[in-house]
Amino acid sequence: MKPLTYLQRRCLVFKVLAVVCGGLMLVHVTSWFLPSISRVFIQQVPVPALCRHPSRLAVGAANRVVRGQFRPLNCSDFDFLTGPDPSAEFYNRSLVCGPGAQTKDIFCRIFFLQTGLQEGDACDRQTDDTTVPLYVYYVIFGNYDFHFWNYVSVVAAKRFVAPTALYVIGNAHPRGYWWQRVLQDVRGLRFVYRPQPTSIGGVQKPHVMHTSDVVRLQALLLNGGIYLDADMVVTRPLTPLLSYDVTLGLIENGTGMGNAFVSTARNSAFIRDWYQQYNMYNKSNFYWNSLQVPRDMWHRQPHRVHMESSRLYRPNWFESKLLFKGWDFNWTDNYAVHVWTNSNPVPQSEEDIQSANTTIAQIFRHVLYGDPRPRVRPKLANNSKNANL
Repeated sequence: MKPLTYLQRRCLVFKVLAVVCGGLMLVHVTSWFLPSISRVFIQQVPVPALCRHPSRLAVGAANRVVRGQFRPLNCSDFDFLTGPDPSAEFYNRSLVCGPGAQTKDIFCRIFFLQTGLQEGDACDRQTDDTTVPLYVYYVIFGNYDFHFWNYVSVVAAKRFVAPTALYVIGNAHPRGYWWQRVLQDVRGLRFVYRPQPTSIGGVQKPHVMHTSDVVRLQALLLNGGIYLDADMVVTRPLTPLLSYDVTLGLIENGTGMGNAFVSTARNSAFIRDWYQQYNMYNKSNFYWNSLQVPRDMWHRQPHRVHMESSRLYRPNWFESKLLFKGWDFNWTDNYAVHVWTNSNPVPQSEEDIQSANTTIAQIFRHVLYGDPRPRVRPKLANNSKNANL
């Protein structure tokens, strides 16, 4: 009788410890009494995902993973990235599967290569106590004028996430006063040049926003971390979310899963499956690949994602009056707030939030000053009527 391979032994031990299910336990028991049958079965049936990643132990429905672990990258991951997006060749195969790839922040290495500086140990991955590394990414393509709300978003990420690295990825530096201001005020902010994809899944000239959608998933697969849209404002520390393999939120079922906030471990299986669907990119359905594919994946296997819909996407886009007109929405339990900028009166400067009695002004003051209350007394609507109040 031939001895079991190392992988088979690991799978059998894992099945006993995790008590995955009755069927897997049956395979295990059979392997003790009928080893030849067991070997045939194991050779014919694909190795379970949990056995392919023995360091990953599912704990409960929330799908937590072992703290301090991340999935190793290899050269096949580089080829996987270039499938939907040939421009992913930019990342350089040696950075993904060469020496040091497992222990380095890949985008940090790209940054140092682009600036001509010596990285030393500056790009070593942090051996902290969490699954999700504290890397924050924004992806901005084109000639973009940086706005006040973008500035607030980056300041909030710096203040409440306390990232070990903070990246803006794009094909051109953003422009304008608020970009210069954020470079001045947020120490450690790094711009990483990356060419904009010209095709997705073989489809030429994809939507600009879809190119950002693809690149954000690439960054998360390569490095892990937290992706934020530039109008997503974090409102408190994300520590409770960092032990989950993937954290997302549903905008609402018709629109789909939000991708303005994605928190994930490195090389997450869920993110890989989502990214792979871009091989079948549907340009005609704007929300399909980016929002509806992950929604449907979650519906089929809800245990794969930790959901924080209300604490990431409320007020929703159809509730925007709660942000811009109202003042009594309780946002203090939110992890973040999406600033729905389309056709809404978004504050354009610090002057606009000093005395404004709106929810969005409260949030911006909370981020910038640590206090949501007005900094100057609001003007009374009718001084004569309220003179004695």
